[in-house]
Amino acid sequence: MTFTSPDIPDHEGFAAPVLPTGESAPSAAAFTKTFVGHQAACSCGWTDRRRFPATPEGAKETEYRWWSRHAAPLIAAAPPGELVARSNLLCERITGLAAERPLAALALLSQVESWQRTLLDQAVARARENGASWAQIGEAMGISKQSAHERFRAQVSS
Repeated sequence: MTFTSPDIPDHEGFAAPVLPTGESAPSAAAFTKTFVGHQAACSCGWTDRRRFPATPEGAKETEYRWWSRHAAPLIAAAPPGELVARSNLLCERITGLAAERPLAALALLSQVESWQRTLLDQAVARARENGASWAQIGEAMGISKQSAHERFRAQVSS
């Protein structure tokens, strides 16, 4: 049994079987009768510390742990795939427009820049209100925490 989310495509959760020795085994070992429990794990290498009984309820609990402890924070920081695809398409279209009609591209980019600044300020303020650190904000933007703090501290009260 695997658990997935389209917003974090490189992560596939599963209930890793725990062997009598206490070690986690590859998921194929779940089909043997030698496992004694379940442990939530992910294809990225993440493994939950907590272990659950080798019961259907234990397997269900591992799914919940993968979602709540691993997937939820990743999903919270991952932009929805649909918006990423639309953003990429917009970038491609504006690149083409800039090659054919550079003045039209400049007018459009100026509009995008004006609403982008406002949306960025709002998103940073909301992230801070929700308890995000400057390091988390910087990471989401691809900049250092110091750069994020210097850039937005005037618009956002800590």
